Amino acid sequence: MTSTPAFPPLKTYLTIIACALLLGGCSSGDEPASEPPRVALVEPLQPAEPQPEALRLSGVVQSVTTTQLSFEVAGRIERILIDEGTRIRRGQPLAELDRVDYQLQLSEAEARLRQLQADLARKRTLLAEGILAPAAIEALEANTVAARVARDSARRDLERSTLSAPFDGVVARRLVEPNMVVAVGTPVFEMQDNRHIEVSVDLPEIAALSIPLGPELKAEGQLVIADVSLPLRYKEHSTQPREGARTYRLVLQGEPPEDYNLLPGMAMRVSVQRPPRPQASQDQFRLPLSALQADSDGGHYIWQAADGRARRLAVELQEVEGDQALIRGDGLQAQLPIIVAGGSKLHEEQPIKVQERN
Repeated sequence: MTSTPAFPPLKTYLTIIACALLLGGCSSGDEPASEPPRVALVEPLQPAEPQPEALRLSGVVQSVTTTQLSFEVAGRIERILIDEGTRIRRGQPLAELDRVDYQLQLSEAEARLRQLQADLARKRTLLAEGILAPAAIEALEANTVAARVARDSARRDLERSTLSAPFDGVVARRLVEPNMVVAVGTPVFEMQDNRHIEVSVDLPEIAALSIPLGPELKAEGQLVIADVSLPLRYKEHSTQPREGARTYRLVLQGEPPEDYNLLPGMAMRVSVQRPPRPQASQDQFRLPLSALQADSDGGHYIWQAADGRARRLAVELQEVEGDQALIRGDGLQAQLPIIVAGGSKLHEEQPIKVQERN
């Protein structure tokens, strides 16, 4: 009877092969490959110093000075020299009256003065010769003084027949037309001082309590209809609320941008800096929210960069302010290098290549 040779089971063969591979690997003398370092963005830990807060309000652009200009003498308007919206300089002529009557008055006054001065000169010669008594020329001297005053007045009236700009600005409106006869004080132009602008803000009661109403106030305005912003400074504020509202008028002043026409009535968003709130604790620190990691049990931790490795530090989250987190924890100190990005992919003692965040 022929017998069938016995073969080992398949499991035995697999075991033998595995052992052979293992022994072969050990005999080669190779070490396991080390883990490559991971690039880590690092920032120094900062103390949780108080931060100023911005209060956002609505404002309206105003002109610093709006003045109605008028002639100081009466007459018929002969010429208007500028148009509405024109930028003008101080002393620039704006309009002229008919000057004929004022020129005639000046000529008459000058002739009268010359005649009296000539008479006075002749009589002083006679006085020096002893022909006339001093009392004989006293009336003539008084008349000469009066004639000089009349001459100066006529000259001034002639100069005032031209209306000039009292300051740099813009002609907002023209209120008369050529050939109109105007009296003294009749408004001719409305002129605005555009070297500065003012922004009027309605300040709520709660805001009035918490911001410095004085020269130390800092603010920024942004035009609603365009990407235009400018720094603003404090000018004045009212101490009485507006009628029917619990708001106070705050006036800010700034310099208008050169490339835009900021006109009265334009809407502006105003950001006013509030003083920082008092610091709650001396052992609080501030870091980017991206550096904070969460445990499965609801706790928080951060990664410290230490000697080229990542080390985990447990922390207590105190508050979140925008993209910043306020934390507290044992072993924390200012300027400690903290990994601020990619913390979810790190593990304890992982090799890292430190790169400071710009």
